Order: sequence, then structure tokens, then C-alpha cells
Amino acid sequence: MSSSPSPFDPVQTSWPTESGVIRKGMTVIDADGFTIGTVDHLDGQEIVLEGEGSPFVAVSEVDGVDGDKVLLSPRGDATFGLGAEP
Repeated sequence: MSSSPSPFDPVQTSWPTESGVIRKGMTVIDADGFTIGTVDHLDGQEIVLEGEGSPFVAVSEVDGVDGDKVLLSPRGDATFGLGAEP
């Protein structure tokens, strides 16, 4: 059985990952401590952020989950801004 999140489900609001459970509304923090967005949903191995254009970060770049924050590794924002395709 795979530990990867399931494909996007519009009803689901939390997703277990190797780094912890990621929930809709969590703040995504880059390695420098700056907020880059808020979790809208997970689609496969991508955390899709709220907002126009649906920017995303790869789940593999998550360093950890701390309370209501998703913390990215030093290269965690490498895919930010590329945009996810629906």
C-alpha cells in the first residue's frame, strides 16, 4: 500500500504525508521563514496553494509540519509559482 496522498478529492481537508498531516488552511513557510501561501488542497504529490493561478510546492520538499504550519526544506520553494494544472 502506497503512502502517497490520493488524487485531489474536493471534499477531503487533510492529507497524511511522510512529514505529517497537512490540512487545508495551513500556512506554508519557506526555509527563510517567509510565508509563501496557504494550503488549498493536495493533488497527488503537489500542495496546491490558495489563490489565483494555483501555485504549488512538491510534497517531497516539505521539511516538517509544526502545528498549523508546513515548513519547507532549504530548497522547498523551488517549484513555487510554476502553477498547477487542474
